[in-house]
Amino acid sequence: MTDTGKVAGTIAVSPIVTAMGLTLFALITQGNILSAGTALVIGLVFGILYGLMAGFLRSYDLSTHTGVLTLIIDLTWSLPNTIAGFILGNLIYIFFGNPSREFSENEGWIAYKARGTSGFGVNVLQTIGTVNLGGKGNHEKVHLLQARIFGPFYIPFVIANYIVTGTIQVVFTITLGWILKLAGMRDTAYLRPPEGSAVKGFFGWIYYATIIELWAYGTEH
Repeated sequence: MTDTGKVAGTIAVSPIVTAMGLTLFALITQGNILSAGTALVIGLVFGILYGLMAGFLRSYDLSTHTGVLTLIIDLTWSLPNTIAGFILGNLIYIFFGNPSREFSENEGWIAYKARGTSGFGVNVLQTIGTVNLGGKGNHEKVHLLQARIFGPFYIPFVIANYIVTGTIQVVFTITLGWILKLAGMRDTAYLRPPEGSAVKGFFGWIYYATIIELWAYGTEH
């Protein structure tokens, strides 16, 4: 398939798949969450917008089974993650970088290339749904895979992870950690992440100890 075919195919397929998927969801749930008409309109509008951006960046290699399958998954089973990433990622990452065909082409995501030479997007990369800042890095593609596996349960799972690790960090810090710090047995009252963690300090352990990050760091190579 030519590059033009990839662009045109993504733009054409995206609204059709999204609209069909959302409409089917509305029919299955008997319109209790979305009416069929509303689902159809949302699916078409989002599909067009996503298709245009992913298409012009040539994000999906539609000449391969993998490229076709990942596009379909991203616009059906993993659609909540794709929508969240498209909205939040584009709103946030535009302040740090520019949409990059170099980082996006045939990678199955929309990636931004940071404008700076250090900081967010260079030293610390991030992926929300199918929208990324900074490129592949060590394990950003693992988060993309996680979203595709867990689908609509991914975001609630991530939030639950952070609630658990955040609670553990706070309780440890104000109880045993503080006692050990006063006794000179610890440098900090809070739990610290390993040196390889992208996030340091108090919030570093909260971030690193989540299942999604343990999985990503453990399989990134």
